[in-house]
Order: sequence, then structure tokens, then C-alpha cells
Amino acid sequence: MGKRGEIMDLKNYLVSEGPTYNEAVTKGLSMLNVTIEEVDIEILKEVKGFLRKSKVVVKLTKKNNTLYKGTNDDKNTINCTENNEKKFTVIYKDEGVYLSITNFKSSSVLQKEINDYLAKKEIIDVNKDAINNAIKNSTSGYIYIAPAQNEKKINAEIVLDVSKNNLYCSAMVLEPDGGDDVTLSDFKKKISELGIVYGIDYEKINYILDNKIYNKKVIIASGTEPQNGVDAKVVYHIDIEQKNTPAILEDGNVDFKQLNLISNVKKDTILAEINPSTKGTNGQDIFGNVVSAIPGKDTLFKLGKNVYLSEDSLKLHANIDGQAVIKNGIINVEEVYEVKGDVDNSTGNITFNGRVIVKGNVKSGFSIDSAGDILVHGVVEGARLTSSGDIILNRGVQGNNQAYLECTGNLIAKYIENTQIRTYGSIEADCLLHSNTMAKKNITISGKKGLIVGGEVRAGEHISAKIIGSHMGTLTKIEVGIDPDEKSRSENLKEEINDIEKKLESLKKTIDLLNKISKNSKLPKNKEEILIKSVKAYKVLKTNHDELIKEFNIVESKLQSTKAGKVHVSKVIYPGAKIVISNVIRQIYDELTTCTLSLIDGEVSVGAYEK
Repeated sequence: MGKRGEIMDLKNYLVSEGPTYNEAVTKGLSMLNVTIEEVDIEILKEVKGFLRKSKVVVKLTKKNNTLYKGTNDDKNTINCTENNEKKFTVIYKDEGVYLSITNFKSSSVLQKEINDYLAKKEIIDVNKDAINNAIKNSTSGYIYIAPAQNEKKINAEIVLDVSKNNLYCSAMVLEPDGGDDVTLSDFKKKISELGIVYGIDYEKINYILDNKIYNKKVIIASGTEPQNGVDAKVVYHIDIEQKNTPAILEDGNVDFKQLNLISNVKKDTILAEINPSTKGTNGQDIFGNVVSAIPGKDTLFKLGKNVYLSEDSLKLHANIDGQAVIKNGIINVEEVYEVKGDVDNSTGNITFNGRVIVKGNVKSGFSIDSAGDILVHGVVEGARLTSSGDIILNRGVQGNNQAYLECTGNLIAKYIENTQIRTYGSIEADCLLHSNTMAKKNITISGKKGLIVGGEVRAGEHISAKIIGSHMGTLTKIEVGIDPDEKSRSENLKEEINDIEKKLESLKKTIDLLNKISKNSKLPKNKEEILIKSVKAYKVLKTNHDELIKEFNIVESKLQSTKAGKVHVSKVIYPGAKIVISNVIRQIYDELTTCTLSLIDGEVSVGAYEK
């Protein structure tokens, strides 16, 4: 069986493709063995190349083609017979030669066809006036046109036509007129004389012979077209376009804060790789000659900063964590992402695998998520900052009860106001106002003001400040000596355990009631299902409850064994402050000056100030 397109001239159309429109059309015309005037052309697909090869797919449809309707599964032999209406008949009698015309349309064409036929049959002494009059007057029946003579027998004839690229050969059998038909041996001889040795389709040839298909071109030999090699192609694993377009959420809304400006990569991440070129596969023409394929072109990477090549030079890797940037076809990995102005609608939210530096402010509603340090030269408003390193605010944060700051390292700020903070290191600031703050280690509020007023301030070790609370009696809770994470976990576990115990109590009531009913009578099916589900749910919840109790006991044990911290106040603690050291509480009712509070004999005691 041939390849796509090789037998399409058996239909009234053919689909052809090529790198350009002209090449696709030329190829199709050659396969159909027709001129461009004999077909209608339709473009089915057009791909313009930039990073990939161009391709044009066209459909060529023969004009005025008459079809033979064969079976659907006979793809190589359908649509190849003529069904033309006969225009005239010539018969030979003892009295002479007679002509009968059955179709008088296009008289000039008809007259030429009759004359050509009579010449081919070598009929002599033809009465042309009689023929002309018959055509002119649309005379029906047989008319005398020549004296009696012997009929010249015309045998069928095979005409072979080879395409210019020697990949296809079509055959047309000229219809016999009184003579002999062609045979398979005739076909084989003709093919042999022409030197065709490859791709001969004897199934088609036999179909032509068996169905007496005349005056119709059919491809009876097909070579194998070469498959040209594919050019090497660079496949990028990062966004190389960075269109600065907002993200589309699942509900269809647009998030204008997610502009996807940064291509974050981890060390050793594959940034791009080369799909190698291929040599292609050679073809073979119908004369047995090799048709060479064109090999694909190779390409190489241009190396930028902080990248490296794999051993086979086909993969480009990041040498550090950072931002992948491509310029002029060269990929670099930057370890610092710098915002020259504010973090706002022009930048969107920032997520970066390295250090982030903001020269301006961080506006409300925006976020920075960094795998390194975050340094902000301006003011942080009601924004969200999370860092796997330190957070350094040259000015400070005015959170408006919307800001959230979290870091693995330390947090350093000029001032902190109306903000929620969580850090696994220490906190240093000039003043801390009305904020819920938690530090695994120490909180030091020093500088000109050194003021802690309002909110809840927790530290795993020590808290130091000049002033705690205010002369207005502002409620200010200071807590030290307990790991904030462990305490938070303990509180969450208590809530979970209480919730499960309530559910267990409700399930037990349901189970007891249904069991009581079942002792007196059989439960209806729906209540029986409720009982089964309730028992299963009770067992699962009971298991969860037992596990949570174990975890709670472990956490409580850690909290009890934690070394108590201290609260250092260099100036004054005002009434309204509450000091908690290792779960021991002391409410401050009178001003305390220049002192250190610590846990002694199970009580929060006031002692001399410790620097």
C-alpha cells in the first residue's frame, strides 16, 4: 500500500503538504498528473515557522471529475471508472457505414469528435455534408455516411507517465475499439521496458484489468519519499516570554496582583534542553534508486551567568537558586531580585528564590515571598512578607491590622505598628505598638523610644524594652519562657480534643439508643445503616482522640521543662501590663521601674535590672 496522497487521484481530490504554498501545490499537481487549471485549490492549514518549521497543507480538487463509487474498505481501487454518456455510434453494414447521434449538445465539439473518430478508424469517402446536416437538424436514427468497407480494429494501449521526481508512475489504458484488450503480461512488459522495479501495485493493475477502466490515470507504482531530518530544537523549561499578564483564577476572575514576572529556579534545575537533530530516512524511487534525506541542522547553547551544561551539552542547568532571565537568547540566573520602585500594581506580588530588595514601599494588599532575605528601604503597609532568611525594614511597618510578617531568621525594623509577626529568630525594633508578635528567641525593643504598647508579645527566651505599657493603662500582654510554637500547638490540640470529645459523646448517645431499640425489635434498614456508620465513625474518632491526647501530653511535658525566660525593663512598666513567665501570670497594678522580672519559687518576681 502506498503513502498518503499516492492514490488520491483515484478520487476527485488530493491533500498535499510542503514547507511553502508553491511546493505543496507543485507536489500535488505532480501526483495528480494534472495542470493547475484543472484543479481547485483550498488551503487547509498554514503554520508559519519561528522556533519550528513552516508547513502548508492544501487540498486539490479535480474539476468535472466523474466518480466510481466503490467499497469503503477498498482505498486503493475506488473512484476510478468513467461513466460518460455516449454521444454517437458508428456501425458497419454491407450497404455502408452508418452514424447515429444520441447527444447533440455542443455541436462544434461534437463535430470535431466525430471527425477525429472517423479519421482514427480510417473510414474513407465520408459524406461530411450528411454529418453536418444531421448535427444541424438534430437528426435521430442512423444516417448513411460512407460506402461499405472493412472496420479497422484498434487495440487497447497502455500509456505510462512517470512523475518528475521519479516517485510515482501512473497508467492509463486507452479503450480498444474492435481490437484486443490489454493483459497483465502487457502491463508487466511495459513496466519492465520503462525500467520500473520498485513499488509496483499489481492489485491496482488487476483492478484496472478486471473492471476495464479506460482513459483514466491511475497510479500503479509508488516509491518511498525520503523523510528529511528534524532540526535541533531548544525546549525551554522556564517562561521565556514573561508577558506581564495577570493570573486567571479558577472561578474565571483575574488576579491583577499575580503578574508572573519572575521565573524562579532552584540550583541544578534544568532551564532548557536541546532536542538533537535527526539524520532523516532515505527514500527510494520507482527505479530502485536511493532518494537521499536532508539531515536536520544542529544548535548549541550560549552560556550566561550562574548556569552550567550537562556532560552531553544538551541540558542547561541553574548553578544557584534565583531568577532565570533570558536576554538575546542567553539564559542567566540572578540571585538578587531588585524592585527599583514600589511593590504595587506595576510589579504585582513577588515570589523569588533568592534575596529581594525593594527600593520603595510595599503597598497594602501585596506580598513578597522570598527564599532569601527581604530588604525594604521604604515603608511596609498592610502587606504580607514571608522570608526563609531575615526581614530588614530600614523604616518600618504601618500594618493597619492587615500586615503579616514571617521569617525563618531575624526581623529588624525601625518601628512596628498594628502588625502580626512570627519569626523563628529574634526581633529588634525601636518601638512595637499594638501588634501580635511572636519570636522563638528574643525580642529587643531599644533605640530612642524602646516602647512596647498594646497587643500580645511572646518570646521563647527574653524580652527587653525601655517602656512596657502606657500611663493610659493600655492592655499589654508580655509572655516569655515558653516556646511560642509549642504553646500555640498546645492550645490548638486542646480545641481539637474538645471538639472530638463532643462528637464522641453525641455518637455514643446515638449508638446506645439504637442498640436499646434493637433489643426489643428488628431495626428498620435505614436505622441499621445509621448504627453501622455511627459505630465506624466512633472507632475512627476514638483512635484520633487517643493520638491527640498522646501528642498533647508530650507538648505539655516540653512546656513544663522549658527554662524560664526574663523580662528586662530599663525605665518603667505601667499598670495594665500582664507579665506571663512559663504560664505563671503577674498583673501589673503599680508602676515598676528599672527592673527585671523572672520566675522564682513559682512566682513572677521583680528584681534588679539586668542588662
